[in-house]
Amino acid sequence: MTNTSYTQFIAGRSGLLFRFNLLVIWLLLASAIAGPAFGGPSSARARASAASIAGGNAQLNGAPLAPGATLYPGDVIALGAGSTAALQFESDLVLAAPMTELVVEATGVGLRRGSVQVRLGGGLPFAVSGPFFRVNVASAGGAAGSAEVRVGGTRAQVTAVAGTAEVTPTGVATPYRLHAGQVAMMDSAAPQEGLTPSAGQISRLLPDVEIRRASIHEVASVAAAVYWKDELHSGPSGRARVALNDGSLLNLGSNSVLNIVQHDAPSQQTALDLAIGRMRGRVMKLARPGSKFEVHTPVGVAGLVGTDFYLLVTQDYTELIVFEGAVQFTTLAGQTITATAGMLLRISSAGEFQGPRSATPGEILEAQNSTDIPDIAQQGNQSPKPFPVKPVWIGVITGAAATGIGVALAVRGPVSPAAP
Repeated sequence: MTNTSYTQFIAGRSGLLFRFNLLVIWLLLASAIAGPAFGGPSSARARASAASIAGGNAQLNGAPLAPGATLYPGDVIALGAGSTAALQFESDLVLAAPMTELVVEATGVGLRRGSVQVRLGGGLPFAVSGPFFRVNVASAGGAAGSAEVRVGGTRAQVTAVAGTAEVTPTGVATPYRLHAGQVAMMDSAAPQEGLTPSAGQISRLLPDVEIRRASIHEVASVAAAVYWKDELHSGPSGRARVALNDGSLLNLGSNSVLNIVQHDAPSQQTALDLAIGRMRGRVMKLARPGSKFEVHTPVGVAGLVGTDFYLLVTQDYTELIVFEGAVQFTTLAGQTITATAGMLLRISSAGEFQGPRSATPGEILEAQNSTDIPDIAQQGNQSPKPFPVKPVWIGVITGAAATGIGVALAVRGPVSPAAP
């Protein structure tokens, strides 16, 4: 090979090598930039940033968090009192409230404590994982998805603002889908095993009421969820109003014990047990075939169909007053009698009927006054109310089966009509 040919050969090889190196560099750069399209690890690294920070108490991995900072999976953001943050995930926005701590994740954020609001700007779902649950926020019906998630201690709340939010508690295979306006409330310390759906919530209260759930006794508060099999115990000064999921209202008087045995709103199947004391109820009209609304007492069962009624249970007798509709009472021996509006029926502990007869104005007034709960009761109740409003309560046992799901409706007006 001549010197000229050898020189041309070397020059050609050098050119090829140079072009090859350029190609490799270009591919590496393209891979880094296009990583999100291929779902690689860089997908979250390239799309998250701190859009804005308010207050001077925001930290990123223990150092001050500056506006515009790029966020990577595994980064920990902690906001102190008075500080908020807006985090940009491509077209999605996460608003974090004061006293919030979260972790940037590949598909969203992990919320350790505090509150965040997710606002979707694109079509893909956004995930928020918690200590004992996971939420997927998605758009629906043309509305961009938006949800608020709160975590505090053993409790969590998920509110679907727009679109849908699929909530999956730890240990549950099937998620529960929330639509706009619905709220899921979870408790990792729930003691029950198996499925225990929600029956409703306490909407008004005079202090000295306790909710007994398995081995757990807790002081009742306004907006506290009520499950199937919960027992409500009121003291000498305690009263409580329970807004059931189907819209029915129950007023529990003082020194009373009421067990919510069952309340299935969709199928209209309700069973209560008044062991002692007094209660007033306004029951939604039953329309489904085979539906029932029963209140069990020590001497028999009161069957209600769209009724306003009052029950008093003592050791010696059970007394029934009907304000609207009709009540069919069946004793333990199988004897049945019907009381209509304005009537009073008394059943002795031996199962003997007295009446029905017309209730006197004094008896009606006593029934109303002993179960009504004044508006001021809510102001006087100082129990903590961390998670208010219409809940879907999902109790959770960490590492085991979840305990229940149900939907409560908005609070209705007072139960009692005006006194005579």
